[in-house]
Amino acid sequence: MRQKTISRDVEFEGVGIHSGEVSRIVFHPEGENRGIRFLVRGTYIPANYKYVQGTDHATVLGKDGAKVSTVEHLLAVLYMLGVDNLTIEFIKGQEVPILDGSGYYFYKALKNLTLELEEEARFFEIKEPFEVRNCKGYIQAKPYEGFCASYRGYVKGILEEGIAQYCGNAREVVFARTFCYDKDVELLLQNGLAKGGSLKNAVVIGDGFVYNPEGMRSKDEPIRHKLLDLIGDLSLLGFRLKGKVFSYLGGHKLNYEFVKSLAESSLSTSLISSSVSTP
Repeated sequence: MRQKTISRDVEFEGVGIHSGEVSRIVFHPEGENRGIRFLVRGTYIPANYKYVQGTDHATVLGKDGAKVSTVEHLLAVLYMLGVDNLTIEFIKGQEVPILDGSGYYFYKALKNLTLELEEEARFFEIKEPFEVRNCKGYIQAKPYEGFCASYRGYVKGILEEGIAQYCGNAREVVFARTFCYDKDVELLLQNGLAKGGSLKNAVVIGDGFVYNPEGMRSKDEPIRHKLLDLIGDLSLLGFRLKGKVFSYLGGHKLNYEFVKSLAESSLSTSLISSSVSTP
């Protein structure tokens, strides 16, 4: 499997779900081994766990005083498309546009623009089981020939338990929108979050119903969205994963702890040393 970029510049503009401010971003193709990086006010911020500065309802990256927020949906799409090298330049704002709350519009715009490069893709291979837990849930990784990720959780008053899985079909995941419970909206706003949120870019869940007039796009849409978040956060490892990852009630904080612990574990030297192998 070779590294990829995109064939031309692509531009997006839209509101940031937490800042409420309009952002305009441009995707620029890059050559081999440049990685995914954000360009904010002249500062390049690599899409890597080492630059994570926040995980409260979104993943925030920062470097030298510059930061970029809510990167997970875009990074998930890039990962699923196999795009390894790209610069995302912020012409305006510092939060990735939320668009419709999913990864769909990024996917639609980029799916036919991927371009193979000469260098082989770099892999982080899981050779033995690995797990990280907190008081609420856990994330496990096991050896696997390709990449597969799954998420198990529930939606209060809507779905007692559900599981979503990605093993290569992005269309099963990219459509799922971000969500919140109605009882949490006021607290989010008090904490300076969700200023740009609306029924146009988020599913709002009440007691056994959703406020969105069109309903949910699937009965387990929130579970699939948590899987989208997981894939985006896993991409911060900086390598493509060769393994099977399972998350039970994980969120951005646990996703980050998992990636950081995996990258800095005693396994990492041997795993990264084989990262240029092709699955």
